[in-house]
Amino acid sequence: MLEKIRDEINQIDQEIVKLLEKRYICVDEVVRIKKENDIPVLDNNREKEVREKIATSIEKKEYQEAIIETFQQIMDVSKEYQRNKK
Repeated sequence: MLEKIRDEINQIDQEIVKLLEKRYICVDEVVRIKKENDIPVLDNNREKEVREKIATSIEKKEYQEAIIETFQQIMDVSKEYQRNKK
């Protein structure tokens, strides 16, 4: 039983990795566009918009805090990645 659940988690983790790779491909494009147009990395309005969209898409509200925090960490790492690419 436990092994089956862990296998499912492992599969989900692999899906998350693939999605994060796709996300960073998009981030690379964002970096390129920001660089070409001299736009700063930080966009507080965009972050707020992302958090709000995520919050409204969460079906099980007991996971809301953890999911929003996870996405905040993803955005924080993404900003650092963008800073290092510039």
